[in-house]
Amino acid sequence: MSDLNPFRITWNRHGRKQWDGMLAACKRASLTQSSTYALAIHELQGMKADLGVIRFDNKPIGMVVAHGKPIMGTPGSQTIYRGPVWIYDEIPGEMQKLALGLLRKRFRLRNARPVTFHPELEDTPAHRHQLLIAGFKRIAEGYDTIWLDLSQPLEDLRTGLQGKWRNALVQGEKANLTVIDDPKCQRLPWLIAQHSEHMELGGYLGASGALLEALQRHANPTTQLHLLVAESDGQPVSGVLLARHGSTATFLVGWTGQEGRDLRATHLLLWQAVEKLKADGIAWFDLGGINVDAPGVARFKRGLGGEETTLVGGYL
Repeated sequence: MSDLNPFRITWNRHGRKQWDGMLAACKRASLTQSSTYALAIHELQGMKADLGVIRFDNKPIGMVVAHGKPIMGTPGSQTIYRGPVWIYDEIPGEMQKLALGLLRKRFRLRNARPVTFHPELEDTPAHRHQLLIAGFKRIAEGYDTIWLDLSQPLEDLRTGLQGKWRNALVQGEKANLTVIDDPKCQRLPWLIAQHSEHMELGGYLGASGALLEALQRHANPTTQLHLLVAESDGQPVSGVLLARHGSTATFLVGWTGQEGRDLRATHLLLWQAVEKLKADGIAWFDLGGINVDAPGVARFKRGLGGEETTLVGGYL
């Protein structure tokens, strides 16, 4: 990389408060780029996080976290998942190419630090070309998710719901349900128990109970979990768990029993989550991934009418 490159990446020079302050300024910041996630992964897996701030003419414009597990005194292999994130709107392609080149240079020149890179970039021919020119090789398909723009007026968000989803929401609103707002997640052990049993019986993978507990332990005012529970006759029938990180939120877990399904409790909880997030100034809601192995979940999330996005994939 030429010395004329106006980009630099400074690594591990920022405290948690400073890091999270910059994260709060990022548009569509991913949970995996937060300090809370880094601390949780370190606790559970011994992964050390390298925190890099991308600068243009010495002005911070982006952030990236690389997770790695030290092996015999070396940094070992590292993973960048859903980063970098940008403090401003996505930078122009030629400038972005220079920033990606700096990342490739860091890991190429340090043979003890091979990197698996899953960029937070939409899967477009231009982005694939940028990564190829920077020296990365594509090895995996990209992550699919849906983004809901909460900057829209609430009435527009409701109008944007698919018809069947909106009808189910009306049914949930008419049902005799009590919604409990639990921002301190006092009912998290209950939801984890239901979620873990559901994953075991259904044979699918989701956020583990251990990860959810660790995220809660390492929460701070910038990145924290938020739980909503629906009760019928005093008994919980559905729960929705979100993570708030900066001006973005991520849908982590949704669980409902048969009674909750009959009463459309999850539709009610998720809509009330949208209302609360919007009222608190959250700009974007990441609905947490869709895949062919869970078509019912994908249909449910698509019902909110957001923007479906496929990321560019995994690279070495």
